[in-house]
Amino acid sequence: MAIRQPLRQEAAQGDEWTDYDGRPMSEAEFVALDDSCETDLEYYDGAAREKGVVDRNHGVLAGEFSGRFWLLAREAGGEHGPERRVRLPDGKYLKPDAAYWLPGIPAESDSLPTVAVEVRSPTETMASQRRKCRWYREAGVPVVWLVDPISRTVEVFEGDLDGEPLPAAGVLSSPLLPGFAVPLPELWAALDR
Repeated sequence: MAIRQPLRQEAAQGDEWTDYDGRPMSEAEFVALDDSCETDLEYYDGAAREKGVVDRNHGVLAGEFSGRFWLLAREAGGEHGPERRVRLPDGKYLKPDAAYWLPGIPAESDSLPTVAVEVRSPTETMASQRRKCRWYREAGVPVVWLVDPISRTVEVFEGDLDGEPLPAAGVLSSPLLPGFAVPLPELWAALDR
């Protein structure tokens, strides 16, 4: 049974999109705009794009990764951050839901994270999220994890893996993050609290 992907026009009542969503503009106009307004905008295909509408499950999972990356940074060094704007070399600007930079890599807009996590929002399709994950990888981000709270799946984009789904009882880890491991049953249990 296929899971139906909600669209932007089906966003919950009260969820508002900015007037900037989908507006064509130059990269310079976007940078000036994003620095002056409090919206969750990304930039690609020559237009500003608002990130998907966030629901409870999205927030819980983004928070789980941010918290785990905070602990990793405290213990092993490096930096972490939710929703930090990342400029890809081809002029795209994305905001991963959670990210981690290894020690020695500054978490600034022009530095690529070591790990980027995208959590699918109810208004986003998996195809659109996979496209973003591939953009990160093409730009040089070594590890990208795509988390879908609706189907409770995680896809890995790392090395030769291009959206490889993890088994339901799998453990999310990477050789770049020694000692960092997220058992998927533990991750999904956070949604049931």
